[in-house]
Amino acid sequence: MFALVGGGVVLSHKKTGKHQLFGIIVVFLFVLGRGILVLPGCPQPRFESGGWHWFVGGIIFIGGLVFSIPVFFIKPLTPPNEQMMLVTTGFYRIVRNPIYLGEVLWCLGWAIMFRSIIGVALVPLWWLALLLHTLVEEEMLKRALGQPYINYAKKVRGRIIPGLPI
Repeated sequence: MFALVGGGVVLSHKKTGKHQLFGIIVVFLFVLGRGILVLPGCPQPRFESGGWHWFVGGIIFIGGLVFSIPVFFIKPLTPPNEQMMLVTTGFYRIVRNPIYLGEVLWCLGWAIMFRSIIGVALVPLWWLALLLHTLVEEEMLKRALGQPYINYAKKVRGRIIPGLPI
């Protein structure tokens, strides 16, 4: 969670927003902590599954990876500016932050695959943290892109979860 907050600071501050490597390190720490938490080497309560957890968790995990594909087509971890193009096609027609949807899904899938009760229980907390992070990002996008972004946000209601306006 601290790394996510740090990522928001990196993006929103004029001085740190120029240092993409710092942002990459912060996000890596965010992802690393969520990934390590659910692994079998961490003693914790685990649910019984009868083997279905690999299939169900794997499908959710792969869905998360698919929704994360846009990260390869944008310039992540850089603050928005007036020269950037607003992307409204592909996954962005479904949800305003498909990469964050992908992160929530892969975390849920990963936790189910490793039968982690704690990991599954923390998914709503990670979603909430990403939701708060999007509020900061969307304010920056409104300032940088103006009315086109406002119109897009009215059309595509879901920030992270399709159709869910919060």
